[in-house]
Amino acid sequence: MIQIALIDDHPLTVNGIGAWLCASGRFKIAGAAGNTGEAVSLLERLDPLPEIIILDVSLGDEDGLALIPKLKEIYAQRKSAPPGILICSMYEDPFLIQRALDLGAAAYVAKSAEAEEITSAIDAILAGDTYVNPKFKMKEKRNAWSALTRRENEIVTLVKRSLSVRQIAKQLGLSKRTIENHLAHIYVKTGAVSREDLLSL
Repeated sequence: MIQIALIDDHPLTVNGIGAWLCASGRFKIAGAAGNTGEAVSLLERLDPLPEIIILDVSLGDEDGLALIPKLKEIYAQRKSAPPGILICSMYEDPFLIQRALDLGAAAYVAKSAEAEEITSAIDAILAGDTYVNPKFKMKEKRNAWSALTRRENEIVTLVKRSLSVRQIAKQLGLSKRTIENHLAHIYVKTGAVSREDLLSL
């Protein structure tokens, strides 16, 4: 039976997806976590480590995508095969999907999708493939963000989650002025002239 860990800060999502996967008879939920700290603690306790991790983009105030490298590091330290990371999020945004894939996720499924799409994504991961619904048309906007640095990617992600400059500064531990400077560079690199333009990237 395929072991799965769920990392999502919405209990209803965790319970709903967990119940559906268990009912299929193919999967077992090894554990669940609602934030970065809980996720790390969960994986430190689990033995063996789960083959699949289902992760949300937003973990409360935390950036779920930034957790991907840490998850892979934990598996490497345990000398375990890398996890198949499936992002399941309310955000249906090509930028966020591409960032997830760039960080090492293998699949991205919107929470608005049919439940069976999660199974399709998991099957693709287990077969060594990636899965993104073709409707997202990923390649059309790829060049718009290809020049962004890691920090700039983080900031655009938070902008797309509708956080203000003050909230972004607080979350990243930076000053408002620093965030504003980063945004100025992002505008130049992407050709955006406003926050609304960034949201449409």
